[in-house]
Amino acid sequence: MTNDERAREFAAAHGGVVTAPVLAELGFTPHQIRNKVRRHGWKSIGRGAYRLFPTRDPRDSILTAITVLERAVVSHESAAELHGFSRLPKGLSKVTVHSRTTHCFRFDEVIAHRSHDLDESHVIRIGGLPVTTVERTVVDIAAGRHPKHVGAIVDDLVSRGLLDFAVMTDIARSVARKGKPGTVTMRTVIDERGGAMRPQSELERRARRLIADADLPPPVHEFPIPWTPDRRFDDAYPDQRLAIEWDSRRYHGQLAAFEADRLRDRTAALSGWRVVRFTWDDIEYRPVEVVESIRLLLQRAS
Repeated sequence: MTNDERAREFAAAHGGVVTAPVLAELGFTPHQIRNKVRRHGWKSIGRGAYRLFPTRDPRDSILTAITVLERAVVSHESAAELHGFSRLPKGLSKVTVHSRTTHCFRFDEVIAHRSHDLDESHVIRIGGLPVTTVERTVVDIAAGRHPKHVGAIVDDLVSRGLLDFAVMTDIARSVARKGKPGTVTMRTVIDERGGAMRPQSELERRARRLIADADLPPPVHEFPIPWTPDRRFDDAYPDQRLAIEWDSRRYHGQLAAFEADRLRDRTAALSGWRVVRFTWDDIEYRPVEVVESIRLLLQRAS
């Protein structure tokens, strides 16, 4: 196989483009590359990148971006399509690159978002492509969308077993900042489903004051779950392997929170932990029962 054929083979598998480092490995000299651009139809699309074939579809556009943009990741609606989201437009070409990445490439068919908070744990590989996880994708597509729209997407993904609601909440919290597009939408979606975008809810404050007034041992707040350290119990007594979750009054009937928390409870039981849940009504109308339940559980675990 000639060098020309190898270059075309590479381009065919990468959206129709080939980069200067690849061409150098194939034995092309800078003079030969310039000659290909002048006389053989290669098109320079920026520093060290050349288009040998035109794009045929959105996947080619994405492959182009992944090939020539440093650490580019398939994201937003493009990632959503790969994950099988419903209720979103298809056929778009979107990637995310680090905000400090500089590039001078020309391909109008791809939208490149910039981000400084895309953690490695937010990326998986699908068909060889780096793609944002389902949970990170939801957070990304929230920008510019109504909470009801995003909420419907979340509930659908949870019901199909594709999304971990608690992981999504953790990601949304970690990237949230004032003025960031989608932050308010995600806060609304999560709060409506009993999540915890706020540092501490009124329910948690009242419950913890109740525990302190009853002279119960103080629990550890926001305790990292041992088998999933990036997620947390509201309160926990680690030595007794007892976790407490404070469920807001808006929690009931919300599919996403219900499914995610039931999975968390089953996993906890398999790991030797007991998870107990108290609601707003428990704290408001049955505080004595709450205190005595915690006291009895601690005694039994000792």
